[in-house]
Amino acid sequence: MDLATYFVKIKAGEMDYFHPFYEASKKAIFYNIFALCKDYALSEDILEETYLSFLKNIDKIDNSENILGYLMRISKNLTLDYFKKNSRIILSDDIYQQGENDTYYLDQKLLLEKIHKILKKDEYKIFLLHVLGDLTFDEISKATHKPLGTILWKYNSAIKKLRKELEDEYS
Repeated sequence: MDLATYFVKIKAGEMDYFHPFYEASKKAIFYNIFALCKDYALSEDILEETYLSFLKNIDKIDNSENILGYLMRISKNLTLDYFKKNSRIILSDDIYQQGENDTYYLDQKLLLEKIHKILKKDEYKIFLLHVLGDLTFDEISKATHKPLGTILWKYNSAIKKLRKELEDEYS
């Protein structure tokens, strides 16, 4: 079943479909949030808020709405609202306080920080959504309301930059 079908069933009150809906969409939404705040714990909190907001406003959502795009907009707005309310910017040294002793966690943190420094903001977001969020380029295109060609071009540009950086570093 696709997200639109799950959405229609949930909207009709069939809440048994929420769990598969959540499982099918959570990765993409999480990495959409993570691309903005770069903090796992905060991303998880905002992810929960995103789905709570979705359920709270489900009756106001049109059935023809691109539901993944809608969730991405909610998550982006909640992330930006968080930073407005807290009037602070998370600096890279302050990120990832949780799990600092976990070697895998630190390696992942360092790799994502390095990738973020190499790529432009939009390239980083597309990279995260495709590689970590498991979204197809078509899904990213629809969710971000950008042409498929633009998504493909930016992703390829990101991969070339990463490849060049790694070749320069390890040659």
